[in-house]
Amino acid sequence: MKKKTKAKYLERILPGTKRTPDSRPFFIPQINKLEDKETLKQKFVSPIFGKSVKDEVTVPNDHKYLGDIDKKYDAFRKTKKLTKEEAKKRYGDSYYEFFSVSNKDLSKIHQGDLSADDILKKKQEEVAIEVTPMIEKPVEVPMEDFFGAAKEFEESKERTPMDDVLRDIANSNNNHEELDENRFSPMEEDDILFESESDLAKKKIEPEVAFDDDFDYVESAPIKKSPLPTSTIEKIRKQVVNDYDDYNFPPVTIFKKSKPKAEGEASWIQEQIDVINQTLLSFDIDGSVSAYTKGPTVTRYEISLGAGVQIKKITGISDNIQMNLSALSLRIEAPIPGKNTVGVEVPNKVRESVFFGDVVDNVKFLQSTDPLYLAIGLDIDAKPVYTSIENMPHGLVAGSTQSGKSVCIASMIASLLYKNKPDQVKLLLIDPKKVDLQQFSDIPHLVTPIIDEPKLAIEALKWAVMEMERRYDVLKKFKSVDVKDYYRRRLNDPEFEKMPRIVIIVEEASDLLISGGPEIEEGILKLTQKSRAVGIHLLLATQRPSADILKGAIKANLPTRFAFKVPSSTDSSVVLDTTGAEKLLGKGDMLLSENGLIRRLQGAYLSPEEIEELTEFIKGQAYPQYLFTHEKLISASKTAEAVLEIDELFGDIARYVVEEDRCSLNKITQEFGIGFNRATQIVSSLESHGIVSENAGTKPREVLVGYERLEEILQSVGKKA
Repeated sequence: MKKKTKAKYLERILPGTKRTPDSRPFFIPQINKLEDKETLKQKFVSPIFGKSVKDEVTVPNDHKYLGDIDKKYDAFRKTKKLTKEEAKKRYGDSYYEFFSVSNKDLSKIHQGDLSADDILKKKQEEVAIEVTPMIEKPVEVPMEDFFGAAKEFEESKERTPMDDVLRDIANSNNNHEELDENRFSPMEEDDILFESESDLAKKKIEPEVAFDDDFDYVESAPIKKSPLPTSTIEKIRKQVVNDYDDYNFPPVTIFKKSKPKAEGEASWIQEQIDVINQTLLSFDIDGSVSAYTKGPTVTRYEISLGAGVQIKKITGISDNIQMNLSALSLRIEAPIPGKNTVGVEVPNKVRESVFFGDVVDNVKFLQSTDPLYLAIGLDIDAKPVYTSIENMPHGLVAGSTQSGKSVCIASMIASLLYKNKPDQVKLLLIDPKKVDLQQFSDIPHLVTPIIDEPKLAIEALKWAVMEMERRYDVLKKFKSVDVKDYYRRRLNDPEFEKMPRIVIIVEEASDLLISGGPEIEEGILKLTQKSRAVGIHLLLATQRPSADILKGAIKANLPTRFAFKVPSSTDSSVVLDTTGAEKLLGKGDMLLSENGLIRRLQGAYLSPEEIEELTEFIKGQAYPQYLFTHEKLISASKTAEAVLEIDELFGDIARYVVEEDRCSLNKITQEFGIGFNRATQIVSSLESHGIVSENAGTKPREVLVGYERLEEILQSVGKKA
């Protein structure tokens, strides 16, 4: 606003005064005088009672009735007051005289076109219309409010005798002996059949209700039930108290089988026999193929040699035989154990599949009483091959990637699960790769959840060594030679203690040996040397069978070897102490070295779907009862680190680090004149005692304590030392 315009505006609103444009006038607004009460009385019209109501009682002013809504409303009433029940029954509301009036009706009242009685009558008609459908027509319950309506419906009915029966059953189930639930894995709510009403209220689950035929509701989707009809607590009680008496072994129908094979000699077999005979003739070797054996993967031709013919002549022309046969690989077994012939193993033109069900579904395996009996595969004669971990007593499984090593480990575990209850065989699975053995997680046969960290693996092996020593003490007490003798002669002794067989399986031993170092080697050596008699066995698997990892001391205590395809003859020599594994075909084709004999066989294939079906069947009956958890292993590891021998320079270096407010290995080595390895160990001790932070790559470690806290730590360390 311009200055001239503003001045004119001020002069207009305040005539006779002259103000500068920037000044503001000061004035007191005047309030009009209120009209007298008689005028107000004439103008006031109540929307309900018209002009007859007194203005004085419009707002009750009696402090005696302050807060009593009934007495305040009664001040307006001209007629006799009805009780709340009568008013609600007659008019649908306890205070039927007081209701809101629309602006349209209010103007009609002021004009005299509408009276309060008309409005009251109209209101009564509306109330009657609203109440009538509730009596004559059933209420349609929405799906989302179905269970709430069902609960209200049940409360309005009398309790049936079946409800008392269900309550008695629930109370009887709750009277059983209480168990320590922390020993087991978490329970699923779907497995619980009978629970008390208080438990249901805590879980915010509505109890099951019964409906009349007249009750209108929409059927919901069926609820998925657990595979077995017993509740979780019943499963745990049975497997603890009854020693798995009701445990059912998996059916053999879980596993796949190969299709029936067509009988008759293939044409290509006779062609290969002719090629081998022609090759021997061309090199002037007196010999010929006298027999053959067709297996699922390879066919072995038996060559009978003439008098005075050296076996070296056959091995010397192996490359020529392979070239003439146009074979992918060729292995010569000279001579065949127990025979006077030389074997030439040639891959088949058509490779046949071998499934785990073909090996398991056999009388020899099903009727075996050995708890550690394993189904491996089929040999060249197409006969099932079985072996026992108890006779091994420890094994090595080696082979390159995609050679069938992991499938072989899975079939071994499946064999143990198929024949044993959870209290007969326990498994300690170590899987540094974190993917190969995870399908067997949460099964009741596990000693502890599957271990995938090197530090936890070290502590688990230490536990196995302590368990081995403890079992030796028990056998010494009962004067038993081994576990079999202990079970045979001391089973009825009142102090008899169960000793389930423990099988330790390490999926990638090379990675564990590299990361774990001497502690892993020491634990493996102790177990392989002494644990056989107490029922603890070890199976190591690796895809790097090199001499720097699988040292002679470890190999000497692993007499049974499962050799799959390896890259070179050097690796084959590490695994089998002889060549031949480099000639294998892969995908389950293996050499089994046992008791000094080597035989070729095709490993059985077990698909992930079969493993899942097997584990689900087992987990549906029992829950794992771990002997120890990962948290206990971690605490044991920290305790072991804390009791390590403290370096004599620990205190001086700790004070130096706190004073400098930084932790540098180079500075420590220069200041104290020590080697890098010793400085690294001292810094690790500082980390374990909480003085410095963890190693963060290229960033320097942070100092976490001050002088006062440091002195407290040093005093505690001195007391421990």
